[in-house]
Amino acid sequence: MKTGLDPGILRHRLYVEAPYEVPDGAGGVTRAFETVGLVWGLIEPLGGTELLAEERLVQRLTHRIILRRFAGLTAAHRLRKGARLFDIRAIREDVPARSYLTLLAEEVAP
Repeated sequence: MKTGLDPGILRHRLYVEAPYEVPDGAGGVTRAFETVGLVWGLIEPLGGTELLAEERLVQRLTHRIILRRFAGLTAAHRLRKGARLFDIRAIREDVPARSYLTLLAEEVAP
């Protein structure tokens, strides 16, 4: 079935990372991430804002990321491209073929 998307545009190599928790020794936990997969995708910048948080200027950059379907992907996962990290905010299955996902993601400082 034709999807209208040229798979050749998926030129960004992205690592899918899943969260897990590690006891911190003081009764709490620390969240860490482990790589669970590699996908090819397209990263398209959407926009950005600046805001003051904890007495420093913080930039928030949003992106649309298109990738091949990755079973089990949720908003708890994140994507990594080199040193760049992308928190997933929303996931949409592209219809009719459902072989691609479109993500709304926010780039975060490592």
